[in-house]
Amino acid sequence: MEAKQLIESGSLELYVMGSLPAEEMKQIDELRKTSKEVNDEIHRIESALEEFAFAQSLHPKAELKDEIAARIGFGVELDLDMDNIKTIIVHLRPVMRFAAAAGVVLILGLSVTTVYFVNRYNSTNNELLSLKSEQSVLANQVKHITSESEQLKNEIAVVSNPAHQHILLNGLPISPTSKAIVFWNKEEGNTFINASALPQIAANEQFQLWAIVDGKPVDLGVINKDTSFAEMKQVKNAVAFAITLEPLGGKSVPTMEKMYVLGNV
Repeated sequence: MEAKQLIESGSLELYVMGSLPAEEMKQIDELRKTSKEVNDEIHRIESALEEFAFAQSLHPKAELKDEIAARIGFGVELDLDMDNIKTIIVHLRPVMRFAAAAGVVLILGLSVTTVYFVNRYNSTNNELLSLKSEQSVLANQVKHITSESEQLKNEIAVVSNPAHQHILLNGLPISPTSKAIVFWNKEEGNTFINASALPQIAANEQFQLWAIVDGKPVDLGVINKDTSFAEMKQVKNAVAFAITLEPLGGKSVPTMEKMYVLGNV
């Protein structure tokens, strides 16, 4: 086959891309040694394909190589300088130049795509963590509201129970404006206190509820500072209730000079 026919046949393009059968590749290898026209055409095709490959390439940011290495964790230096890459490709065997150029385009594309999806993953992961945090906060709020609702329901049940006697405890001279209400089941002995109208006290002090039974004070327990409504110890045969101010944790006998409120049954 003459040089002109070979050039027009399209076989040289397949030769450059390494797609011809081995025998035809060998024949063209021999022909280009003696035919300047064929050899020049092969160089022209190689150059055109190389330029086409690089023309389709992405041009990543200068800092992209460090970001890729850091994210992928290869622990190697990435050289994405296009001039250096082209210089390396030029020194490859002719039949491999186009494949190398196309490979570089693929690597650059995959690198940019990798960073893109890593960023998307990190962003999505952060959004998921944020949603989980918000969900946890909402769950705690719901739990708190549910707890308060249950407590209020119990308080309403106590207050509205006709078996509970309401006993108003009025302030004494030490604290005239103080008040409290005892809800007492005379038959069963169940006792509840609403201490919301008692004054603020020091951190090392605590109010304590007493019942007067057979002329003697009976300890019904200290009043929790964190709640204004609480269930106290059971008592029967009480004729009066009183609240005193005691050291934190309470005492076995009341401090009479620190009695804040008193109410008769």
